[in-house]
Amino acid sequence: MVDKENKVVSTPAYMLANRISEAADGIERLVHEVLALIVEPSEAVD
Repeated sequence: MVDKENKVVSTPAYMLANRISEAADGIERLVHEVLALIVEPSEAVD
């Protein structure tokens, strides 16, 4: 879940994951979204 207006990012991570790799995928997406909220577009690194 991403709320850009309030700068809130959330993921169920381990709560809904059947495998550790599923939790990792959700956490990685969360980190990417958080960085997108705090980094200026000209500074973004993929």
